[in-house]
Amino acid sequence: MPVLLDDLDLSADAIAQQAVDPKFFSSMLTGNGKKMGLLNELLLPINTATNTAYAVAADIEVKQSSTQHDITTTTIPLAPITRRALNAGVPFTLPGPHADDRFAVDSSSSRFDRWDVAFDMTPQALVLYEDKSGGKATRDLVIQYRMELYFFEKGHPEPEVAVAHSGPVGYGKHGASVFLQWDTSPLENAHDYIQDVLTSAGLTASNLGDEFDEWMRQYSIYERIARLAQIWNSGTIADEVCRYIQCLPARPTENQLNMLAVQLRYLENYNVPLEAYRQIHQQVHATFSDQIATKLSKQNLSLLMNHTLDHLEQKKPQLIVPAQPVTPPNLPAHLSKQQLNALTTHEPLVMTQAGAGTGKSTVILGRIQYLGACGVPASDITVLSFTNAAADNITEKNPDVGSMTIAKMIIDIYALNHPRHKVSAIDTIINSIDIFYPYSQFAATFRHRLLEVDQNRTGAFTALNTFVENHFDEVVALLDRIEQTSLELQIIICYQKIDDMAEPARIQSKFLIIDEVQDNSVFEFIYVLKYVTKHTQSLFIVGDASQTLYEFRSANPRALNTLESSGVFATFKLTTNYRSNQEILDFANVVLGGLETNQFANIQLQANSLAMPTADSFQEKVTLEYREVPRLTRFVTQDLQAIVRNRVIPDYVQKCLDRGEQVAFLAYSRREVSLIQDVLEKHYPDRHVASLVSNRVHATDIFSKYIKLFWNDVLQAPPTNAAFVVSQGIKDNMDKLAKNAANVDVEKAILRTISEWWIENSATINGWVRLCHQSILTHQAFFDRLRDNLLSFEIQRNQQKLNINKQKNQERKRNNLRSKSDLVVSTIHGAKGLEFDNVVVLYREDTKMTQDVKRMFYVAFTRAMNSQYVLGYGTVKNPPIQSSYEQIVMALTERDKRNAARALGADPGLLDDNDSATPGSADDRSAVNAAL
Repeated sequence: MPVLLDDLDLSADAIAQQAVDPKFFSSMLTGNGKKMGLLNELLLPINTATNTAYAVAADIEVKQSSTQHDITTTTIPLAPITRRALNAGVPFTLPGPHADDRFAVDSSSSRFDRWDVAFDMTPQALVLYEDKSGGKATRDLVIQYRMELYFFEKGHPEPEVAVAHSGPVGYGKHGASVFLQWDTSPLENAHDYIQDVLTSAGLTASNLGDEFDEWMRQYSIYERIARLAQIWNSGTIADEVCRYIQCLPARPTENQLNMLAVQLRYLENYNVPLEAYRQIHQQVHATFSDQIATKLSKQNLSLLMNHTLDHLEQKKPQLIVPAQPVTPPNLPAHLSKQQLNALTTHEPLVMTQAGAGTGKSTVILGRIQYLGACGVPASDITVLSFTNAAADNITEKNPDVGSMTIAKMIIDIYALNHPRHKVSAIDTIINSIDIFYPYSQFAATFRHRLLEVDQNRTGAFTALNTFVENHFDEVVALLDRIEQTSLELQIIICYQKIDDMAEPARIQSKFLIIDEVQDNSVFEFIYVLKYVTKHTQSLFIVGDASQTLYEFRSANPRALNTLESSGVFATFKLTTNYRSNQEILDFANVVLGGLETNQFANIQLQANSLAMPTADSFQEKVTLEYREVPRLTRFVTQDLQAIVRNRVIPDYVQKCLDRGEQVAFLAYSRREVSLIQDVLEKHYPDRHVASLVSNRVHATDIFSKYIKLFWNDVLQAPPTNAAFVVSQGIKDNMDKLAKNAANVDVEKAILRTISEWWIENSATINGWVRLCHQSILTHQAFFDRLRDNLLSFEIQRNQQKLNINKQKNQERKRNNLRSKSDLVVSTIHGAKGLEFDNVVVLYREDTKMTQDVKRMFYVAFTRAMNSQYVLGYGTVKNPPIQSSYEQIVMALTERDKRNAARALGADPGLLDDNDSATPGSADDRSAVNAAL
């Protein structure tokens, strides 16, 4: 039986988790807290940047960083509504300022004493500049404020909102108005702004001297930005956006719709709550026609997800469902009631919320077997997995069932419709665009959109999808010309033309099953939902939002949460863990209880065992050692190896090995894993230390970049010497063609690539040279063929390297797992889906730990079967993980007391807090005797 989270007093931790501070926008802002860092409590609303150019007002709508000449510029939007939207000429309503915040302007001596006037300001955005050009890095912070002057009509209740104006002063009949202006140094300029507005209104103020200056100096920038973070992180963001939408006229102009599109895309800067997106989506559809609402929904992937889900719900009555089996199916006896309920359902849309170790694969295999018992041919079933290894496992056990990754399905559909397009790296595509379309404005814009996606810029994928939709024929024509595509372009084009594209016969099915669904990108979710709608398929998905780890690949746990909370899917929950003992799960459940992704599934894992954990058994099977350190980096570089060697190995690892059990070390970074592996290999020279860390492979674009930059040099040479000019030209310009070209290994790799190109293509190129000498081939045609040959080699070589590396990684991981090595090292990402006898987790404590890091450690804490050792480190004195551990021990101790009393026939409710927890002790017997 698990320790119930309700039994633990985690209120302090919960408050810490719910509190939102400026780090929501960027960890660079606050340093170690309110008293330190850029947003310290002494910061005043005045621009003190050393370079006055920093103060230039601008529309800041994207959170991004760029570096030029050792100066990194980071722009960070703050306010929920963009400056452009407020300046679009729409009379938008702003929430009125709280009476405790605003400065009351005394205009009572004015002749027209009709208005109460108040001043306030909101941080709209900020720019952070970090200059490393000198010996010491310097930083400048410039904040853009929205200055707000409110007019409340006397004699009327003060409204909650005020109509915003950015033009000349004017008033409504009743209510309130607010006049806006943006400034980066309001401490210097607000006084004049207020005076100017009041003068144009025929008013004067009597308290804009010392009293106003004092208000300005007491203005807490930190608190105001923290409040904005709270708006973004709550349903309030929807209220503000919906209010803006409601203020648009019934027939908005094209410019007003464009401003709204910008505003909706602006939301992608931060993690807006699901409920907020649902509310915004409903408002968009209630306000505009279906055609306009559809276009607006495409401006934001979360809105598009809601939009696509709505269409699927409308189609739900038409979706295929399996027939009832004629005879009771012969399903495996080991299946639990939870598993059976999920896999035998006849709902058309099914979501199985499967906690860690609860038998996801078992349910999927059982679902396939059950569909077969319902008369569904195996050829009518397709299983989409996240990894090739998982897809191969399905194929091995069910060879007639379609099994592949989502990426493979899209690749196959795309290849059938665009067979000439070779999958290429975005860098090569960008270089090719520059080569073939040097003067095209369309191509330049397309190139820019691709570059933003490659750099993982905020909203880049949405912008690329919109661009492709608006210029579809031109995009395809360009790709036809360069004969290339990318994984990102494939899914966008397949999405855009989903109703028209031919599909390979082996992909077509009636029943679609998706495994590890939480690791799919948002756009993959959107594509699958639209694909199911098109084919009226049955959809059965299995996953756990709390195990989403691949956000760097565009996975987003909120996508699965959107489905969970929609009511469109029939949901089934798997909570029985077949991997770990309850002691390990008690510890993992505390982490799980703090995950936002668990808000809908509300899973609490329970072991498949009747054994009741005790305080002693918990401390025996879960060890926590925490090291408070002055600096995090120092612990890893200077302390980690010594602690593993002198403490972890003798106190824990050796005991596990003596029992004949395996020990796995899991850490966040490759560097940490490497340091641990080095200690283990030196301490155990006779044992194999298996590493599950995958090797990385990097695409090269030296050939396409050389063509882009230096092709004129090649054109000056005769065909006989052209290949030599290419080879020598790349060698002579390595510093311009590759990063870290001075590195010996990089130089060797480039020279090896050039040699391989010549070995593979010399015969072909020499044949073209002979044709030129025979006047059969023109020089222009020769150089075109040479150029295309270089590009083709680069594309093919990158794909080969990727495939070979992937195959090697899979094979090495498979062999290491099969070998059951005594010692295993891995990143937490690499260990996902695996289990080990015993686990050592390197845990980095942070009181402001982000949700993605919490999910990562939740995965780490659910890998062990027998025991785990958590080696924690951090700068925190009393870390939450330690208090959680101690509270579990206390809760178990109290339960032990109650159980001991029950065993002796006493009423556990009569026990004192100080009563002994040891059954049969003198104190225990006294308590029982007293009770009797």
